[in-house]
Amino acid sequence: MKELSGKKLAAEIKAWCVDEVKKLKAETGSSPHLLVMQYGEDAASKAYTNRIAKNCEKIGIEFEYQQFKDDPDAFLAKLKSANQDPEITSIMVQQPLPDELKDSLEMINPKKDIEGITSASLGKLFAGYETLVPCTAEACMEILDYYEIPLKGQRAVVVGRSNIVGKPVSILLQQRHATVTMCHSRTRDLKAELQNADIVVAAVGRPKLITAEMLNEDSIVIDVGTNFVDGKLIGDVDFDSAAEKVKMITPVPGGVGTVTNQVLMRNIVKSFKNLH
Repeated sequence: MKELSGKKLAAEIKAWCVDEVKKLKAETGSSPHLLVMQYGEDAASKAYTNRIAKNCEKIGIEFEYQQFKDDPDAFLAKLKSANQDPEITSIMVQQPLPDELKDSLEMINPKKDIEGITSASLGKLFAGYETLVPCTAEACMEILDYYEIPLKGQRAVVVGRSNIVGKPVSILLQQRHATVTMCHSRTRDLKAELQNADIVVAAVGRPKLITAEMLNEDSIVIDVGTNFVDGKLIGDVDFDSAAEKVKMITPVPGGVGTVTNQVLMRNIVKSFKNLH
């Protein structure tokens, strides 16, 4: 078994971002500027925001954080003004959001939509146009390319159908001429689907859903899962058993998530370039 670590790849993307930000600042006199907006006090979202802030600082990206409590009108007003503000080149709205604000994600200027989550961004992706791609889906493809894993004609099974991972990664794989089957937590015979797969992308959000007996010995497994069980981060695949059987597998942590963090930074740089 070969472990598909994301650490070296993430370091390379980070180095590219650092160099690119320096060049952009020299050329334009300004740097990419990220606004992160949070409504409420979700602790996990705040912790994630703190990690983003640290990554931005290391790369030279300007970081701004605004938290709102019990004032949806102020939240919407800030989002509208940020869309129009030329100094703010990237916008990220943290989730979860209350029901009355869930549609606010659609308000994000697509050119500043660094997570690729608006219908405008997703529509461009599905239609084959260049756009900012959801970071985790892009990270999966980056890992496959980094380890020179061929995709053309390969049977890929994507487990998960979310708009931020499952659906976009299935489109990206199809664009690279893989034959894609989409499964999910309610697929009738998941084992039968997985045993025929050359490539498995596990992104269903259920810890250790996929076990070694469900996989074949030539499988290449990309585990997107980030599940906390008893204080430990584990994936959607039972890593210990699967690693003894499959051809290649990403670890959790140290795999897709590590790369995703830097793909987000790269999207911030790209959004700046799109606006200048």
